[in-house]
Amino acid sequence: MDVGELVASFFRVLPQALVSGLALGSVYALIAQGYYVTFTTTETLNFAQGEFLMVGALTSFSLLVLAGLPYLVAVVAVILLMVLMGIAVERVAIRPLRQLLSVGWILSTVGVSVILRQFAEIYWGREQKRVPSIFGDTPLYIANTGIFPQELFIILASLLTMAALLFFLKRSTFGKALQAVAFNPAAAGLMGINVRQMVVVAYVISSILAGIAGVLIAPVIFAHAEMGALLGLKAFAAAIIGGIENPVGILVVGIGLGIAEFIVASYNASFRDAVTFLLLILILAWRPQGLFQRVTAEKV
Repeated sequence: MDVGELVASFFRVLPQALVSGLALGSVYALIAQGYYVTFTTTETLNFAQGEFLMVGALTSFSLLVLAGLPYLVAVVAVILLMVLMGIAVERVAIRPLRQLLSVGWILSTVGVSVILRQFAEIYWGREQKRVPSIFGDTPLYIANTGIFPQELFIILASLLTMAALLFFLKRSTFGKALQAVAFNPAAAGLMGINVRQMVVVAYVISSILAGIAGVLIAPVIFAHAEMGALLGLKAFAAAIIGGIENPVGILVVGIGLGIAEFIVASYNASFRDAVTFLLLILILAWRPQGLFQRVTAEKV
């Protein structure tokens, strides 16, 4: 294939890659915002974030397909479950080990991910579960590009959720208290802010974001016990490349990774997953702090 054919092929696959990549990248960004919230508040991460997504996806299967509940009821139930799981992981896997070496809470959250994965295999089985989209499976064709309504819904819902998160953090009193803890926990405590409560809230928010991502992505990729591992890693890559303290950078990189995956997959699907981590290695070798990492004053 000569250069002209490669260019022509690229522009043929680009519209589809943009749409599907934007949907998948929005999910990466949504999960990665959870890493941003916990890291900026506590300087810890939940490496079971991908498994929280998996639990959200499989729970939506149980509620929507097996129980036949309305979509909104299922979403609310998943959010409530994520609240409980967020509180539990902070109390059990983070709080006792937070003051120790980082390897402690890293291993404990990795342990949580293994436990959740094996629980899912026991409870739901290993086979893939199909979660139907409430919008149906008939694609819309715009300029010869097939777009599933669920993909559009993923993009819209993810962006609105992230916008609501940033509004909450920047404008609400509770969000400002959370940011105060992130900037200086000791000073925040002296001002009357319950630092421990803010830490729990950070993990609850992170868990909710992962659960929502699971509900959104389940109709696109079948829900199963192993689905969260790779999605969580790719979201973490998006957070690192974008700058883990910059939510807008995380959004841009998450979407970019999703689009890059679909472009590469259109030529050779075997390299689809590898491209994310290849970009991670190359970018961090050049800019270890991430592409959009903010330059901030040292904490006092």
